[in-house]
Amino acid sequence: MRQNPKRLQADRPTLARVAGEGGPAAEPTVGEGGKPRRGLPLFWKLFAVQLLAAAALLSGVLLLMRQQTATSFAAYVEAHERQRLEDVAERIADQHAQTGDLALAALSVRELRRRALLPPPPADAERRRRRLRAPLTVLDADLRPVAGVPLPPGEALRVPIVDDGVTLGYVARPPLPEWIAPDEVGFWRRQTEALMRAAAIGLPLAALFAALIAAMVLRPLRRLSVGTAALARREFSLRLDADRGDEFDRLAADFNALAAALERYDRNQRQWLADVAHELRTPLAVLRGELEAVLDGVRPAGPAQLQSMQQEVQRLGGLIDDLHLLSLAESGGLPLARERCDINALVLGAVARFDAPLRQAGFALEAQLAEGELMASVDAQRIEQVLANLLGNVLRHAQPSAPVRISTAAADGRVEVRVCDGGPGVPADALPRLFDRLYRVESARSRDGGGTGLGLAICRSIVEAHGGRIEARASAGGGLCIGVELPAAGAGT
Repeated sequence: MRQNPKRLQADRPTLARVAGEGGPAAEPTVGEGGKPRRGLPLFWKLFAVQLLAAAALLSGVLLLMRQQTATSFAAYVEAHERQRLEDVAERIADQHAQTGDLALAALSVRELRRRALLPPPPADAERRRRRLRAPLTVLDADLRPVAGVPLPPGEALRVPIVDDGVTLGYVARPPLPEWIAPDEVGFWRRQTEALMRAAAIGLPLAALFAALIAAMVLRPLRRLSVGTAALARREFSLRLDADRGDEFDRLAADFNALAAALERYDRNQRQWLADVAHELRTPLAVLRGELEAVLDGVRPAGPAQLQSMQQEVQRLGGLIDDLHLLSLAESGGLPLARERCDINALVLGAVARFDAPLRQAGFALEAQLAEGELMASVDAQRIEQVLANLLGNVLRHAQPSAPVRISTAAADGRVEVRVCDGGPGVPADALPRLFDRLYRVESARSRDGGGTGLGLAICRSIVEAHGGRIEARASAGGGLCIGVELPAAGAGT
């Protein structure tokens, strides 16, 4: 597919801006109606979320502490006041044993002296107010006040006055919410101020940590954004540092693997285009030379010249056909007419076709077939093409120094076919690349004997389209051995 040059040129400034950004701001996206739409930068989103979470957690902790403190403080005040009332009730009981009068006994106790039915002290008596405790009231057995200040409405705290097992009355004080001693109020105020100071210190710290965490998250994302922009500019040599040891490290490693794969793909594509241009240039150059020689009168337009030009046209047509077949196979568009076939029968057919040419070239062809039928669901014509390419490759590149063996076998639900020659061999580092398109091996196995250089690449594409695999290895005789594995019938398609 051809790209629009104007589109690519228009995209480059945007990619450059994305790659050059260091701040948290993002490029505007296009919303409805084609109008640019700006969203809140990710930095502020992360910062706001973490700050709100920290504020909610801090508020919850402080509220819980406040409630727990209030509950514990109320329990402490009630226990303290109850102990005080018990002491007063015990002294009143002792005085009652002497006087026999509950009111006189109550007034003889210091906490109730000069407080008989008197209101609480004025609010402006600061020093005296600081020393006051909650006012007490003495009630008789019928809960009528006999001494002290009147009780406000509510559930008062009462302690019975008991003398010889008889309840004479009660010592009571106003409910806790109605009267708390000034020192107790001061304690409560100090606790509240301490909690507020903790909130005032904790919230800025939470904001600082939220900013640090947001920056830590965004830093690798910015690097990844720069890297992807570089890939968009076809700068495939860029690699990201992967030294964090976390999920971003794995993301950077995946990015580096992607960049390396794109770099290899780009390099292979460049080499592929150069090789295709070279392969097309060779027959065209020969044709041009032959035609120019005929037109200039250097050579007559005889049958020999016409036959030579026809051979170059056939070579050019074969190369184009192979390129078309290879493109179909690699894109998944190669049609396959699958049917149950006996692989042994297909191998015997290929051996019958190539037996005479191989023997004329001095090769001894040996077939070692597995017993019985080796059934597989394949396109018979395509598999025959694979076998023809492999045997033709032997005919063009191998030397008749050792027999050529073609064998079949069945193992683990797969059907295997191997074609091995006697040499010359292929360097070990070149074996994995034999199936690359137009790959050249700088050895005695060159393409001087003819062929388009796409045979093994086509074989790999056809075999993989059948769900199989093909590999090259060194043969026992020092040559090359090509192994093809196909799923057996019933083991998958």
